[in-house]
Amino acid sequence: MWKFWEIELPHFQTLLRSGKLDDKMDELYNQFWGLPHSHQYELIAYSKEKSVFPSVETFREVFKVSKESVKEFFRAEYRTFRFPVVSSEGKGELVNALVIKNLKEVITNLKEIKRHLNPIREFLKGGFAVFFDREFAGASFQLATVLNLYVENLPEDALFTGAIDKKGNIKSVNGIEEKKRLTKELGLRLVEPYHFNTVDEIKQLLDAESYQIPIYITKTQDRWEGEFKSFLKATGISEDYLKKLEVLIGLETKPIITGQLNQEAWEHVLREFWKKFKETERKLHSKERWHIAINGPSVLAFALGVLFGSQKPFVFYHYQNNAYHPIFVDNVRELKERKENLEKIEYRFEKGGENLVVMLSFAHHEMEGDVKNYISKELENPSYLILRAKGGGNIQVEDMKEVAKESASVIQNLRKENTFENFHFFISTPVPIAFMVGLSFGHYGEGYLYNYSGGTYEPVVSFSFLKALREGKYEKAYL
Repeated sequence: MWKFWEIELPHFQTLLRSGKLDDKMDELYNQFWGLPHSHQYELIAYSKEKSVFPSVETFREVFKVSKESVKEFFRAEYRTFRFPVVSSEGKGELVNALVIKNLKEVITNLKEIKRHLNPIREFLKGGFAVFFDREFAGASFQLATVLNLYVENLPEDALFTGAIDKKGNIKSVNGIEEKKRLTKELGLRLVEPYHFNTVDEIKQLLDAESYQIPIYITKTQDRWEGEFKSFLKATGISEDYLKKLEVLIGLETKPIITGQLNQEAWEHVLREFWKKFKETERKLHSKERWHIAINGPSVLAFALGVLFGSQKPFVFYHYQNNAYHPIFVDNVRELKERKENLEKIEYRFEKGGENLVVMLSFAHHEMEGDVKNYISKELENPSYLILRAKGGGNIQVEDMKEVAKESASVIQNLRKENTFENFHFFISTPVPIAFMVGLSFGHYGEGYLYNYSGGTYEPVVSFSFLKALREGKYEKAYL
């Protein structure tokens, strides 16, 4: 008879993974309680991963559970996780664990902590299995265990520590500093128990159907906090909500500070936005609803719209007369619809060569003369498209979405009817319109966005740079 408990762990793992013990599962499980905890854990993990089990009768006899629980154990999904403990030497250590939910009874390989499993069972109102790869003392494993049995969308880079009672109330535990040191060494985050009151509070946040997420971009380098608080108040998003998302998910929601934009700063801000945008999508499983405000030039807003390019609904906030005015975009496709009749804008198209110069002229500054004077020195015989508001004057906030839709429609119609090699955008328009037109235009063209500074225009962002960012070609985007 094999003495499996005498086999060193690495060799035991190799034998399991090679399948050489598959025909000895009954013998292995009959020796289960003589195996080290590390071997017990590896055996259970291998059985679940490969669906290689002993007979129902053998498993039932070893763990003293019902035949129904055995069958459910064999077929149910499982999850592995880790949590920190403090060793008898006072050092932080990681324990590996495996859980299976929705059983009739509680099954574990650590009989000495079984009493600490009772609050979890009472809270869940049902049985479960949990196996550990080593011994430990105390109840600080309870929070991590119940979350892995109860919550679907747990963050991959976080470790949990804390105790719970039968109602799911979270209680503090000892050894926090040692666990924090260990977690930092591993490049992970420790979610400390004092941030949350109950298990249900954590579940509500992590398994939410959607998340309200602010993204605020401002040129204000000093005292931006007041701006940001005012913006949050307009969105209805609380600072407490954002703090809890930061603690649970590691989500960074502080504003992007642009400062004075020069050539390098433009690209730096756009890279920072794109990184934050994609990290948020990943961490929130693409369930975010964006609340956006930009205190900066319209050219930046257009470029950010190109990058955003998302089908997700969003709210854009236009700051006017000391208040934020929301513009709701529940269906992004609506911004890209072709318009037959133009009610809010008028345009003039001057046919020339394959370079199209687009002027979004919706502000008080009349830009046509300055743009043509500048571009004539850079391009030979370009085509021109000038877009203006009908009747002139200020564009009302409630009309801005329609102005953006009509502008995008005109541009798309011209793209369809003509062949243009490059697009050159000159933008004098309210920020929300610039953002929405940029979103609709997308990143499938070549050319530049131009900013007016120091009495002249200069190209500040290329479409090839924006395309490289969106397509993940960061090495190209940094050139």
